Amino acid sequence: MPRYYFHLRSKETFVWDREGVELPDPAMACGAADRAVAELRGGLMHDSRNECYWIVAVTDEVDEVIHVASV
Repeated sequence: MPRYYFHLRSKETFVWDREGVELPDPAMACGAADRAVAELRGGLMHDSRNECYWIVAVTDEVDEVIHVASV
């Protein structure tokens, strides 16, 4: 099963996903990223002081970006 990586980036920080997750196909990886972003977005809305902007970049096993979502 292919492995997908979910990297996080803000203006000041970049967090590499070095483990990744095995998922059946790119559509499942994109869906997982979108669900995670929706959960994060909901949590951030409770903290009105938080003005941080994050991007989740999903890459495949050959490091090709297959999806980008923003929080």
